[in-house]
Parts: sequence; C-alpha cells; structure tokens
Amino acid sequence: MAEHAHIDWLRERLRASLAHEAKDASELISWLEARRKQVPFSAELIPLREVAGWRQADNGNISHTTGQFFGIQGVRVKSAPGLREIAGWDQPIFTQAEGGVLALIGRETSGHGVEFLLQAKADPGNVGYLQFCPSIQSTWENIRGLKGARRPSFAECLEPSENVRIVYRAKHNEEGSRFWQKSNENMILFVRDATGLAVSEEVHRWASLSQIKAMMLLDNVVGPYVRTVLAPL
Repeated sequence: MAEHAHIDWLRERLRASLAHEAKDASELISWLEARRKQVPFSAELIPLREVAGWRQADNGNISHTTGQFFGIQGVRVKSAPGLREIAGWDQPIFTQAEGGVLALIGRETSGHGVEFLLQAKADPGNVGYLQFCPSIQSTWENIRGLKGARRPSFAECLEPSENVRIVYRAKHNEEGSRFWQKSNENMILFVRDATGLAVSEEVHRWASLSQIKAMMLLDNVVGPYVRTVLAPL
C-alpha cells in the first residue's frame, strides 16, 4: 500500500504540473538530431563467425568468452491447441543469468513542474542509433561494478534516502519470444534536490511528461523502455 501511496502522490504532482509544464518537444528533438550527427557511432551486420570475443560450443550454444552478457541457446516449444498459431516449434533464444534495471529519475521545479531525466543512448540495432532512454538502463553486473564494469550514472539513486523517493519498482518480463525468463526491474525514482546529480548536457535532458508523450508519436525517437517505465502512471 505504501507503493500505491507514492504512485498516487506522483499522479497528483503530474496533474498539478500539467498547467505550466512544457508541451513543445521540438527543442528536444532538434538536440537529439544534432547529437546523432556529432556522436561517432556506426554499426553493420557481419557473419557470426567473424564476431570477436564470442564462441560456439560443441552443442552449438553461443556465449561470450568472459562468461558475461547473454548467451544464445535453442528452445523447443509445445503449445496447447489454439493457444498459439501452431502446436510447437524450435527457435534460438537469448539467455541471461539475471536482468537489469530500467529507471526514470524525476524532479519537480517551480518553473518547469515535473520532469523526467532521459539519456540519449546508442544501441547498434536502433534506427538512428541514438534514442531517448531511461535515466538508468543497465545490467545488475554493471551496477554492482563486477568484473571491472563501469557503474552507470545515478546508480546511487537506486536506494531510498532523504533525497530519493522510490515511487514504484516492479519486475517486468523482457520480450518472451526472444529472451528466456528474463525480467528487468522497472523503477521511478523521485529526487527532492537534483542539483547534486552528475547530469551531462551531452547525454541527458530533462523532459516533461507532455513532451515525452509528444515524442512517442514520432518514429524512432523514444526507446521502448521509457514507455514501459511510465506505463503505471
């Protein structure tokens, strides 16, 4: 019930914010387009046998030489009649020991109302490469700093404190047609004072819920995880 109270509190703050928060997202879109031109990033499809750092076992399974990241195995599916299009099939599927965190950080100011911190994140499969993603989008391995991984920005906000209110946290299944029993922890974190956050103007932008909704109507601007994190609101 405490979590519901936090969600109701944020919903009320969003209703109050609606009267004066920014609605026009054109400046954010222009910034993203400029960053796409400025940031050196390229990706191309290559044969699996040429992929460096990955290996194929005798049984055909594919994994990274360090044992990190994900693996690729096969899955055999049997379905009850009428539940799916066919009664069964085989396919490759991604496997991973544990999921990660998808978190949006929010703040409220007198001049701009409620805003959420987005990061322009580059992924090789994105159209346009850079898309607006949650404030924190990371595996637990990186968050814990395991095996020399660099901790993501704002990882310190994942625990409640005098400055951080956890509005909600819930595990959501990654797309089950491609990932084997993988869940990500979705979170909204609200900070009373955001001045201490290490916000980089080259990576991060604050955006109102109205601006985010406007950008969601455009092609390939907002990543899918932003939508899932905001859905409970």
